Amino acid sequence: MDSFWKNKKIIAYVALKHHTRFIVPVMEKLSALGADTRYVVAQAERSQEITAVELGLNYRHIFDYLSLDDNTDIHANYLRERRVFSQALCKDFALAVQMVTVTDKTLYATAQEYIGFRNMIRMEKPDICFALHELNRWGKTFAFWAKKFNVPFISLQEGLGYNQDFGYTGHVQYSTLNLVWGERIKKKFSGYEAPVERIIPVGNTHISREKAYQEENNIRAKMRKTLKLNKKTVPLLIFTSHPPDRNKIGALMETVAKQPHLKMIIKFHPACRYEIYEEWKSAIPQSWQNSLIFVHGKYSAYDLMSASDLCVLCAPSTTGIEAIAFGIPLVQLTGLTQVEAPYSFSAQGVALEMDPAQLARALADKMDLKEKIAGDAIELFFKNELTQTTGATDRIIEIAKKVITANTPEPIIPLPAPKTESYEWSLIIPVPADSPNQFLFQLEHITRHSEGQGRYEVILIEPETVTPETVTVLDSLSGDVIRLKTDPGQNTWACINAKAPGIMTGKKIIVFTELACPLQNWLAVLNKAFSTHGTDKIFGGKVTTAQGSIVHAGMVLNTNNSPVSAYLHLNTGFAPANRERSFPMLDHMVCLSAGLFLKSGGFSPRAGTYALMDLCLKIRQQTQSNNTCVFLPGLQILKPHEVQEIPAGDALFFFARWHALLWDNENSLYQNEGISPRQLDAARMAQAQKQVNAF
Repeated sequence: MDSFWKNKKIIAYVALKHHTRFIVPVMEKLSALGADTRYVVAQAERSQEITAVELGLNYRHIFDYLSLDDNTDIHANYLRERRVFSQALCKDFALAVQMVTVTDKTLYATAQEYIGFRNMIRMEKPDICFALHELNRWGKTFAFWAKKFNVPFISLQEGLGYNQDFGYTGHVQYSTLNLVWGERIKKKFSGYEAPVERIIPVGNTHISREKAYQEENNIRAKMRKTLKLNKKTVPLLIFTSHPPDRNKIGALMETVAKQPHLKMIIKFHPACRYEIYEEWKSAIPQSWQNSLIFVHGKYSAYDLMSASDLCVLCAPSTTGIEAIAFGIPLVQLTGLTQVEAPYSFSAQGVALEMDPAQLARALADKMDLKEKIAGDAIELFFKNELTQTTGATDRIIEIAKKVITANTPEPIIPLPAPKTESYEWSLIIPVPADSPNQFLFQLEHITRHSEGQGRYEVILIEPETVTPETVTVLDSLSGDVIRLKTDPGQNTWACINAKAPGIMTGKKIIVFTELACPLQNWLAVLNKAFSTHGTDKIFGGKVTTAQGSIVHAGMVLNTNNSPVSAYLHLNTGFAPANRERSFPMLDHMVCLSAGLFLKSGGFSPRAGTYALMDLCLKIRQQTQSNNTCVFLPGLQILKPHEVQEIPAGDALFFFARWHALLWDNENSLYQNEGISPRQLDAARMAQAQKQVNAF
């Protein structure tokens, strides 16, 4: 047994019953590993406690964490919510025209939940938290307080992501690590400003387990006996939370009623109000009733699927992927809604698209629908939709372990200082494995633009393997150049920690990322900065492309709490980007005194892509100063702008480690500069047009 999980406290937020199937397998496995697992529910129009009670979960209501002492805080937050919401209704036309009615009761409950989640995190001190997603009010509040108290938080995918595309704009901004089923949903979310570096496909946590359970317990035979299906052919019709117009599927129900070999199960969504279910059901002609089985919450979708021979969707649903995994043919009904969702099972060849009349005829004619769906299409579908169909629970637990480990403070072990200081500067440069011309270009820039600005040595960090052309460049170098080769399995940052302190002799060190090329007087600018600010700062410069677009002007945090450059893609001459100022982090190149670097313990190898930013935050934490990193606009660096694929492990480490420090500040920077979103958009458009014209 993995002793790591013994007595670790894990809290998961749950709401609707059909959502818990993604979280419960993870929690059950963690409990078996010795973790202290518990659930929390909140206030809603349909009580979330019903879910926890029916499933026998160890839960508490968020209101259990409130006391009379909290009334002042609750009331203050209620008044704030009421004021903000009222202003939004007056100003936001899109919100106002929806005629959304929000009662004082709901606003007050939200204020209670806000304080309740705060108290819960403060009292329970969990090691990690889970939620199905972060996009409802409960998930957002839960994630906010977890972040405030530096508790790791993992969101799990709710469904397939099949809503109208405009619904994702501004609605996928996760501050959490978000584990999804497959690559398609990652691309979908990242296309609408989700933090791509924190979206990790892991597969589905329950499908394989549920299939095995159904087969081992012969659920099909048991359910068909319970529902008195005998030898009938049984389509399962799945409704969304808003049942379709009865008249649009009347012909389908009538056909089922008239065909002795048919019987149909109609399953209503759990979120459908019971009075709507009763009204819909009671309007069906009595002569049809014996051939129709109406279900609202009594049986699980899986048990009903096992009992059925066909799954029919009125709209895209997570049930569709489960039906395909169960080997049941899938039909996607058309013509039931005014607006068709962009996600389509039939477009991917894994479902048949029919209107109700066509399906009625196919059922009456005993058409074999399964043979009309190609097996290779299903294979490709699962490759895109599910990273893996087995082992997803273990994968999530492995990720959670890495997150907790990264979030656990480590002791700082200073690196050994060199015996002598022979140079003013030690330049540490990673060697690219396969870009010899660009690498030579970088070295030429350093040589040309460093002359007369202090003695320097160059320390090259070579990867395990490089191209023969790169070897030729390396072998041609002479002078004060030291070559350090990474050991097998060792990355650049680990190599620097292990090998550079013993041989570097510069008073100040400068660390580049690959292919960063300094321009004229760069060392003179740094010399002046040290004279002005002292030796306890980290300095960085303005990085631009050859076309004059900004790649780096100090790092800020966007709405996903992810690091991005301030003034990214704007013209290098954009005035606000040319002001010296402090930032939380710097990237692409950092300069600091050798003493400060060695005292900090050097780089964190597991940070990988984020190594320079991680160093900035580590030293900022050690010095307890928010002004550790200084951006120098006069220090100019040329670098091609490349979109980097960030390894999942790098993101896991960095965001787990600095969870509590990473808060959105990009908009604050622009507001403090007096720059409106319209001005920024205009500046970006002008620079983009300039680049287009250049080609």
